[in-house]
Amino acid sequence: MSQDFVAQQDSLAAGGNATYVYQFDRRPAADPHHLGATHCCELPFLFGTFDSYPDSPMLGDAGDADRELGRDFATAVAEFSTSAEVTGWAPYATGQIRHLG
Repeated sequence: MSQDFVAQQDSLAAGGNATYVYQFDRRPAADPHHLGATHCCELPFLFGTFDSYPDSPMLGDAGDADRELGRDFATAVAEFSTSAEVTGWAPYATGQIRHLG
């Protein structure tokens, strides 16, 4: 995450505004291209579209744990979208980022 993004979140939190920050760290178990956690890799998790990407190197073989992560992630996003809160997630405080994956 960029220093500007973190500074913005720090400023919002210091002003008493609840903000939630996550970083999606999930990497495929087999990563022959050394892609790591790529940009947009959380989208199949959010939308439950694992089967749409059978040969995707950024996704790899999605197993049961990945599908559970996807359900948890999608639930958190839906909850935040409707209530501006996420059950079980503390609002952001300086330097605290929720890591998923």
